Amino acid sequence: MNTTESTIHFAAQAAQSLFAQIEPDIAAQVAPFVERLFTAFANGDTFIYITQEDADKLIHCTPIVGTDSSSPIVLQNRRLFLARNWQLERELAQQIQRLSANIIPRQPENIADKLRTWFTDAGSRDQQAAAALALIKNFVLISGGPGTGKTTTVAKLLALLCDETLPRIALIAPTGKAAARLSEALRRAIAQIPMLPENVAAHLNALNGQTVHRLLGLTPPQMQPEFHATHRLPLDIVLVDEASMLDNHLFLQLLLALPDTCRVILLGDANQLPSVGAGAILAALSHQQEMQPKTLAQLSALLPEREDWGIVSEQYARLTLSHRFDAESGIGCLANKVLSGCLDAWEAFAQFPEELKIKQNHIATLVHKLYVQHNDYWQAIETHNVQAAFAAQNRLIVLTALRQDAQKVNETYRQLLQHHARVRPEASWYAGQMLMITRNAPTQKLYNGDVGIVMQPENFDGLVACFADEQHGFRTVPLSRLPEHETAFAMTVHKSQGSEYDAVWFIAPQHSIASRALLYTAITRAKKQFSYWGDAASFQAACDNLETRRTALAMFL
Repeated sequence: MNTTESTIHFAAQAAQSLFAQIEPDIAAQVAPFVERLFTAFANGDTFIYITQEDADKLIHCTPIVGTDSSSPIVLQNRRLFLARNWQLERELAQQIQRLSANIIPRQPENIADKLRTWFTDAGSRDQQAAAALALIKNFVLISGGPGTGKTTTVAKLLALLCDETLPRIALIAPTGKAAARLSEALRRAIAQIPMLPENVAAHLNALNGQTVHRLLGLTPPQMQPEFHATHRLPLDIVLVDEASMLDNHLFLQLLLALPDTCRVILLGDANQLPSVGAGAILAALSHQQEMQPKTLAQLSALLPEREDWGIVSEQYARLTLSHRFDAESGIGCLANKVLSGCLDAWEAFAQFPEELKIKQNHIATLVHKLYVQHNDYWQAIETHNVQAAFAAQNRLIVLTALRQDAQKVNETYRQLLQHHARVRPEASWYAGQMLMITRNAPTQKLYNGDVGIVMQPENFDGLVACFADEQHGFRTVPLSRLPEHETAFAMTVHKSQGSEYDAVWFIAPQHSIASRALLYTAITRAKKQFSYWGDAASFQAACDNLETRRTALAMFL
């Protein structure tokens, strides 16, 4: 039994012991379902399906089983929940409905003209429709794969929403790296908007991305938010990037802290991996009801000449045209084939041999090739060039499905570095070590997902950790002040979300099957080249493995 399994077993046993104290006979009847519920929760599901026969028996198992959160286990039809999960998704739906209900104030008179003139580029019709929907809706999801123009769309959208009174805006993402990327991408997009008033450009350029934890004031160890339902954030607009990474609990904390009038704009890729924690928010929001006649009338009033609103529904816009990966792109072709579960997806590797590579899954070989590919990186470390080191770090990453595979690559790489005298055997840290923060530390301004590099500054005997900084380029942190972290020459696909690299090497798991969403997420982290370290059988098995989370959020909505 591994650590995760033992934790689940311990939690289930503790719950069962408590139930036995309340009602021993009923606890015995409920016992077969308790560990299933905890296992499902650990896998990201919020409920389990049971047979009708079991449901008919459990409905009489009061007070342990009930129809609302007054009981520790909730039964609804054939869905069985831990009460905490049932209540959380119910509250989450209520908060989405609260924020969706706000009546949008009258739009500036020239807003339709700007919608027309700012979205005239070839391939921007989908972006125009998404922006129009977000203008008339207080809560909206804009989803699309890499290069579909999500950031361009929201940059223009935010500019459209800036009138005489400049709105109070927060840019947030689940990780520090994703937040920094959002700020950079937004500034690039703002610079391309024609005839943008200087005060609006200055207002938008002054925005800095931050993590959700930082916005809410969530600090360890208590992790109680500074902003909440009775002390809400003074904001008019919240833009959330990489929203697929938000779990139910964190998303609820965010929504509770927003005033009724705050616009919520979610960006993400509904096809990517869901959050590490329980829930699948984008999946729920992207399967909402069809557009209502009133919404269509509002959109038509805004852009009367437009007839095609096919990419939008009631609160959801789907961007489908990628400006990065066209029909001649190997990465785009492979990603689309994986998404659709095509049986010929593997053939894309032969069609695009320069962009797509197949490698034998052998860790020692991979690590040796990685060291050769890192030649520029190690030169930057030797010359104390922080900027060059970070640039090289972004060129190539090794991704894995399983954490133990990432650990194995990092350990093997360290052994190779010892062989090349770059690491002393007893050293805790060494120059050139890539790090990823795994625990939020607001006092150090470091957050889960931040990536750093250990450097030895010129004319300095010791080592420091360097992290990207929007204002100064880079900043240093004493190693003794680092929060929990791990070596990150290789990392899991989950931890890579919100990041992009020139090249990605994905290691197929040898004793389990990756999911379609995980494989798609790995492929779309790459901008120029993707290498699959595995065989055709494991690749096709991942394409066929359409894992879907069991979550009731869509039902509650």
